[in-house]
Amino acid sequence: MEKDKLIHGILWSVFYLIVYGVLSVVGNFLFPVEFLIGCGLIGGVYILINAFFIRYKRERLFVNGLLSAFAVLCLGILIGKQLKFQDVLALGAAISIIDILSFTKHGKHTTNAKAMSNIHFMSKLIVYGKEKNDVLVPTCGIGDYFYYSMWISGIHTISNSIYAYLLAVCTILLGSCIHYAIIMKLSRRENYKGFPGTVFPFLCIAVQYTILHFLRC
Repeated sequence: MEKDKLIHGILWSVFYLIVYGVLSVVGNFLFPVEFLIGCGLIGGVYILINAFFIRYKRERLFVNGLLSAFAVLCLGILIGKQLKFQDVLALGAAISIIDILSFTKHGKHTTNAKAMSNIHFMSKLIVYGKEKNDVLVPTCGIGDYFYYSMWISGIHTISNSIYAYLLAVCTILLGSCIHYAIIMKLSRRENYKGFPGTVFPFLCIAVQYTILHFLRC
């Protein structure tokens, strides 16, 4: 993978994670439940229709990515609000394990792995940055963004303080930076095919959850 493209992708990802994280916090405190349900359901239907029934067009990828990211943000907040402490950790662990398996020989037949092998299909499920000359820079998949907003929203199980929510944003960003540092090293290998993006953000957020949980007890 070209180093310049990788660096651009990382910079866009960090930028989006900061904006997305702040929006997730704002959404938890200011978005009415009706708004979250409406945007989440309409957005979810749009994502499904776009992924399975609308023909691939590169010109639509940037806008589609932003619309999808906002839809999963609303869904993530909505679901995160319903979860209990143990549910957040159990779901996060399960998601990370499935994510890891998708990048191994043992998981090549999983639905996740098969979806990732379909370039046009996967292209519709990625959020992009946009640079000069209409150059699209891939960041994370909408599934990753969904998990991030869900984990941030799940903070309600251990604290109602806005600072705990903002700390969750920073924690996920820290995990993502660790992920990107590993990618920078692994990408030098000829057989590099990617690295699961949820593992380190989840490990970092799990540490925050655990510490705040025991401090509250």
